[in-house]
Amino acid sequence: MLKKTILWTRRFFIVCLSIVVIIYSVSYVYKKPDIGQGHYIKLYDNHGTNFYSSNAQSNDVALKDVSKHFIASLVAVEDHRFYQHRGFDPIGIMRAIKVNMLSKDKSEGASTITQQYARLLYLTNEKTWTRKIKEALLAIRLESHYSKDEILTGYINTVYFGHGIYGIKNASSYYFNKEPSKLDLNEASLLAGVINGPSYYSPFINKAQAKKRQEVVLNRLVDNGYISKQTKEKTLQTAFNLNPNPSSSTSSSYQYYKDTVIDELRELGFYQESYINQGLNVYTSFDQNVQNKLNQCIQKELKDIKDLEIAQMITSTHNASIIALIGGKNYNDSQFNRATKAKRQVASTIKPLLYYQAIENGFKANTKFNSEKTTFQLDNGGTYTPTNFNNRYANGEITLAQAIATSDNIFAVKTHLFLGEQTLVNLLSKFNITHVSPQPSLALGAFNSNIYQMSSIYTTFANMGIYNELHTIEKITNNEGKLLYQRTDLKQQKLSQDSCLILSQLLTSTFNEKLKSYASPTMMNYKTKNTFAAKTGTSPYDSLCIGYNPNYVIAGWVGYDDNRELTGTTKTRIPKAIFQTMANYLQKKESWYTLNNHLQAVPINPLTGEYQQNGIIYWFKK
Repeated sequence: MLKKTILWTRRFFIVCLSIVVIIYSVSYVYKKPDIGQGHYIKLYDNHGTNFYSSNAQSNDVALKDVSKHFIASLVAVEDHRFYQHRGFDPIGIMRAIKVNMLSKDKSEGASTITQQYARLLYLTNEKTWTRKIKEALLAIRLESHYSKDEILTGYINTVYFGHGIYGIKNASSYYFNKEPSKLDLNEASLLAGVINGPSYYSPFINKAQAKKRQEVVLNRLVDNGYISKQTKEKTLQTAFNLNPNPSSSTSSSYQYYKDTVIDELRELGFYQESYINQGLNVYTSFDQNVQNKLNQCIQKELKDIKDLEIAQMITSTHNASIIALIGGKNYNDSQFNRATKAKRQVASTIKPLLYYQAIENGFKANTKFNSEKTTFQLDNGGTYTPTNFNNRYANGEITLAQAIATSDNIFAVKTHLFLGEQTLVNLLSKFNITHVSPQPSLALGAFNSNIYQMSSIYTTFANMGIYNELHTIEKITNNEGKLLYQRTDLKQQKLSQDSCLILSQLLTSTFNEKLKSYASPTMMNYKTKNTFAAKTGTSPYDSLCIGYNPNYVIAGWVGYDDNRELTGTTKTRIPKAIFQTMANYLQKKESWYTLNNHLQAVPINPLTGEYQQNGIIYWFKK
C-alpha cells in the first residue's frame, strides 16, 4: 500500500512538473505581452479632456527614482518572494492556505506582484476561478519576457492608491506633496499598506486603520531584516505628516460618474478583457464645470449635517445624456451610487406622471376636486385614508393647477382612482419600472426607485414626449483609433407632445405665490431666474426635487442610508436649494416651450379656475 502511495505521488509530481515546464516553455515562445500600449480605459468629458485613466502611464517613474523604503515595504508586504518565484508562488499559496485555515483573525492572499500587475493590465476584478487561472498564466508570460525590475516598475506605476489616484508618483504627490524619491520610511510604509485596501487604509479616511496596516508592513520589514524592532517602534510613534491640500473633494465626486460609465460599458458589452486589451477611449457627456459646481453646492449644503446622504443628477433634455452625477456625500466614505442603485420612495415626484395621464383623459388646469380629509372605500372592501402635509385641507374644491402647486394628496388619490389604479402601473412600465402593483398609495409615490429612473421620466416630459435612453457614453474607440461604438438617439415618441406641453406649463405653478391659499406652493421660496417646471416629493425618510426646462433636467434626493426619519425643514429643503442654485447656474437666458397649433394659452384665476384677463396663463387643448 505504501509503495503504491509513493508511486502515485511520484507520478503526480512528475505530471505537475511536466505541466509547469510546458506552460513556461509555451509562454516563452508565445508572443511577448505588450505592457506599453493598450490595456487601459480612458474617459473623456464633453470637451475631449481626459478626466480618468485606469492606467497612469503618463506619470510613470523609473525604479531608481522611487524611495528604496517604498520598494522594500511594497515587496515585503505584497510579495516577499518576488525575486525568487517565476510569476506565481507555490510556497506563498501553501502559506496562505495554512494561515487562512488556522486563523480566524488573519487572512492572507496568495497573488504575487506579477499576478496583480497582470490583472491590472489585462483583466477585471471579478472574483472567479477563471480569472485566477488567466491571471496566473499571464503572470508566467510576463515573467518569461520581462525582468523583475521591469515588472515591478510597471506595477508601481499602475497600482491604485485610492481617491482616484493611480501610480506611486501621483500617490506621493496626493498624500505627502512629495516626489516618490523623497518618501521616508514612515511615508513609504504607509503607502505600501494603502494598496491592500484604499477605502480602509487611507489615512484621509481612517488614521487608526492606516496605522494598523502600517504596523503589518513594518513587521514584514523586521522579518526581512530590513529594519530593526527599535526602528519599527519609532516609526509607529511618528505621526503622518499628510498633505494639507490634497486634490479637492471635487475629484472624489468624479468617481461616481466614472462608476456609472463603467456600469454602462458593462451593459454595452465592452467591459471585458478582449476590449480592454485594445485600450478603450470612452467619450462621455460629462461636463466638469457643471460637476464641480454641483459638488461645491452639495458640500456647502451638507457641511454640518452628519450622516445625511445625497444623490444628484443633471441631464441634457435633448438626448438624455447625463452631464453631471453624484451618488453620495463623499466617495471616499462610501462608493455606493445612490443616484443609480438606491431603492427609495419617490413620494410626490410621481404625480406629474399621474397628471399626464389625467390630461390625456380630458383633465385641464381648471378641473376641480374637493380637497378635504377623506376615507376612500376600495373595491376590495378595504379603506384608505391619505393625509395632506401638516393635515391642511382646502375643505372645498381646488383646481388641478392648485393641486400641483401645493402637492395636494387628496386630489392625487381621487385622480388615481378616477383613472383606475392599473393606469399608472401601465404607464410606469413604459419606463421599465415594473415592480409596482396597483394600489391607492401609488398616486403618492409609495414605491421604491431612484433619481436615475425618475430622470428618465422627467427627461421625456422635458423633451415633449420624445424618449431617449439615459446615457453617459457617446462613442468608444480603441488604442489605434478604430471606432468601436457610436451612440445614436432613440427618439421614440413615447408620450403625447400636447399633454407634455400642458403638463410642463402646469408644473411652473409650484413657484407661483398666486396659488398660495390653505397651503403654499412647494417651490415658492426657491424661484429661479428663468422659467422651470418642478415637482417636490417628501416621505418621512426622503426628500426629493426634480425640475426641468427645454435644456436640462435637475434631479436630487436626500435621506439617511439607515432609513432614519428626516426631521426639520433644514434637511428636507436641501434638494430644493440645490435645484435653485444649479438652475440659475445652468440657464443664463430664458428658454421655454412655445405653443403648437393644437393648443391655446388662456389666463385663468388658478384658485377658481375661471377666466381672468390678468390671471396665470395655462395651456389648453383647442
